[in-house]
Amino acid sequence: MKKLLLFFSILLFWGNGFAQKPQKAVLKSDTLQQVNLSNKHLKRIRFPKNSRIAFVDLSENRFHRIPRSVKRLKNLKRLEMEDNHIKRIPHFLRKMRSMQEVDLNFNAVQLNKRAVKNLGGIRILSLAGNHIRQLPENTGSLKSVRKLNLAKNELSAVPASFARLDSLKILIFYKNHFDTIPAEIFRLHHLIELDFYYNNLRSIPPAIGRLKNLKQLFLSFNHIRVLPDSMQYLTQMRYLYIHHNDLTVMPDWIKNYTRLQRLGLGYNHLFFVPDLSGLKKLKEIDLQHNNLSHFPWKLAESSTVQILILRNNPFILTSNEQEKLTRIEKAKLEHGYTLIP
Repeated sequence: MKKLLLFFSILLFWGNGFAQKPQKAVLKSDTLQQVNLSNKHLKRIRFPKNSRIAFVDLSENRFHRIPRSVKRLKNLKRLEMEDNHIKRIPHFLRKMRSMQEVDLNFNAVQLNKRAVKNLGGIRILSLAGNHIRQLPENTGSLKSVRKLNLAKNELSAVPASFARLDSLKILIFYKNHFDTIPAEIFRLHHLIELDFYYNNLRSIPPAIGRLKNLKQLFLSFNHIRVLPDSMQYLTQMRYLYIHHNDLTVMPDWIKNYTRLQRLGLGYNHLFFVPDLSGLKKLKEIDLQHNNLSHFPWKLAESSTVQILILRNNPFILTSNEQEKLTRIEKAKLEHGYTLIP
């Protein structure tokens, strides 16, 4: 690959001195496959006609729109424009059949019906941190989207058409304003990852049991008190994080999660957790800051659990049990494992 020839224009004079500050870039190369111009203070850029460039990163610049010359990159697959000042989604994106991934996190994108139409062919769409308060009714026309990142917005509901996103596998609503998981989401049967960290959830609808392909579920930093029994059917689960909630009991059905690898239950009010020692794939467990009184000896002695965090529970141990625990902790450390009693 030949070296990128990049010419910056405009010399800005400040006070009595002078500084060279790029605001426009012109690319000249026929063999480029990737262009990374993040954090270059750019406002404009002109791309040549090119059939090789597959990835462009223009993050952390000063663009107010997606450059029109992007459409000259006939085989562009991935465009990253995080942290600019972009408001509009241009019409030409609709015609770029090769485009698969667009990252517009932390801009000022106005997600209206026209914008959705212009994003219709995108598979991975990131719109975090755009102060989006409402999704347009035609959001369901994003039929190609596999991963949708709407973190750090101001959403509290989704339109009815959202249930038609039947290609969706990963959905991220981290740091929004939901007080329940919308019913439309439970019709997305191909979901494998669902993220509702930092919302206002107080309960989980029983319909969550329909998401039988779910492998990763993130519900931490909410106000959840009870988990529905329908969750017992989510037996494909690998990662389950429900720390920083208001749970008092972890239901016995957790023992059905034979594929579970990581479990986060810290910072709740749990006084009971079932015996998890039968979950042979479970490697990381966080039970800290709860109300557990019975020490989980089987977990502490397990040869498969690599990280076990138990601090700040009201365990009552005899001096002999305390010595036993010290020996287990030392043995774990020798094997590169972590036990925090």
